[in-house]
Amino acid sequence: MDSDDTITEEVCREDDVGDGQLLEVMVAGYPVLLVRNRKEFSALGSKCPHYGAPMSKGVLRGERLRCPWHGACFNIRTGDIEEYPALDCISCFKVTVEDGKVFITAKKKDLESSVRVKDTSRRCLLNKNTMLLLGGGVAALVCAETLRQEGFTGRIILATNEKHIPYDKSKLSKEMNLKPEDVYLRKPEFLKAEGIEFWTEKEAVSVDFQRQRVRFMDGSSQKYQQLLIATGSHSGFLKVPGAELQNVCTLQTPEESSKILKLATGKNLLIVGASFVGMEVAAFLSDKAGTITVVEREEFPFQHALGPQVGGVAMKMLQNKGVKFHMKTELCELKGKDGKVSHAFVIPELLILGEKSPN
Repeated sequence: MDSDDTITEEVCREDDVGDGQLLEVMVAGYPVLLVRNRKEFSALGSKCPHYGAPMSKGVLRGERLRCPWHGACFNIRTGDIEEYPALDCISCFKVTVEDGKVFITAKKKDLESSVRVKDTSRRCLLNKNTMLLLGGGVAALVCAETLRQEGFTGRIILATNEKHIPYDKSKLSKEMNLKPEDVYLRKPEFLKAEGIEFWTEKEAVSVDFQRQRVRFMDGSSQKYQQLLIATGSHSGFLKVPGAELQNVCTLQTPEESSKILKLATGKNLLIVGASFVGMEVAAFLSDKAGTITVVEREEFPFQHALGPQVGGVAMKMLQNKGVKFHMKTELCELKGKDGKVSHAFVIPELLILGEKSPN
């Protein structure tokens, strides 16, 4: 069967699907989500394009289907993305009902990959408008793509002080052995095809709003007609004596993720903070580091975000893997030897963590 071949299959009886129900069915051996809303049927790709969550477990409200994992929303009539964090749409298939039987019609290539990118406009050199986006994260990337999707044909420039095109920072703590290109949100070829210029290691230092010009650290400048500042946030830095020691790391970039993995393997690891990032790092390194100790001010991990019950369960899971927790505790000082951390002091117990050199 050719990938462009069109397939029509009966998937169920009309009475098998109640109003508001999400039912996963098979078409030519591929899973498809069948949705019934106000007696009308829709058929969509079965997985969220963000992290592959099963959309049959999602929540339907009106014509919006929300992903069960991270909350991305899709229009059930078109499959279009309406709320992030997903970047792509999901495929939408034709549904017909004959004599009480429900049929789905689809091309094989659309069944093979339920991810769909919205149609976009092309760069037109006659359009002299320049949209300058400062920041290389998701916000700037989505803005650039949305402009093309909504018909903007002018020049689009993304400028960032980072070394890479936009990448998925949430993966840096989940899988610390990935290469930078493994976490890219879009490939360089995609940005080029969309007419989106991307400037790396280009740090903005000032904006002249009257003259509509941005100056950069390297001495260059860029004129713009529209400007978006989406530089995002950064990891907090330790403000304790000893924070400048060589093996004290923050997690912000792919290079830092790889560095932490290398330093922690077979060594004593101290993690300051039981946030999502800290807990994910502890989980990933639990079978790689010599020992892992987590220091946290609150009584439970995720206490403000998810509450003590969920936090307590997550803490117990990591404790079962050998991770040690010092809760309601605060790091007050790091002591070093030969420029590297050797001991960490916390309050209120003034506990010395580790006799061997922690990383």
